[in-house]
Amino acid sequence: MIKKQLALIFSLLFISLSAFSQVEEKVKPETGEQKEKLPLGQRIVFGADIGLSFGSITYIKLAPDVGYRFTNRLTMGLGPIYIYERYKHYNWETSIYGGKLFASFTVYNGSQKENRFGIGDLMFHVENEIVNVEKFDDLERIWIDNVLVGAGLYQPLGGRVGVSIFILWDITQNRYSPYYLNNPIFKFSFNF
Repeated sequence: MIKKQLALIFSLLFISLSAFSQVEEKVKPETGEQKEKLPLGQRIVFGADIGLSFGSITYIKLAPDVGYRFTNRLTMGLGPIYIYERYKHYNWETSIYGGKLFASFTVYNGSQKENRFGIGDLMFHVENEIVNVEKFDDLERIWIDNVLVGAGLYQPLGGRVGVSIFILWDITQNRYSPYYLNNPIFKFSFNF
């Protein structure tokens, strides 16, 4: 029931934001001055996903990343992943490790000063995780791909610091994936 409500809310959000993308903007004539390109130090961004859950299922995820801002709208990067899971009732624990590649594209730049709605940047996000997992049936370790696709919101907190919230879907649906049967996936990350 909650998943259906969240899907409805985000569908309405995307529909309403797509209406704003049809507004015609005035083009300023060039004055001969080129905009300064951002220095390398401002194009490199750092972030981290941290997941914690304790109880009958213990889940700890650490996934720092580093990205490069190719344009004001496109950021791509990579990083390592480590996940620890323990299931108390099954007396089973495992570690998952690997790496990820990601790309985020800003479709609505809401963090600009002229923003009238008070929301952050709306982004499309694609991530490919290549992780080593332990199979349930024979405890053999294998490498799998998890392709995560979705959208999110980036809210600046001041300076270069901000928080990203994403709703992603695992489109590969590998039965050994840590996200199997957990669609959609809610991902929170900190960026600086």
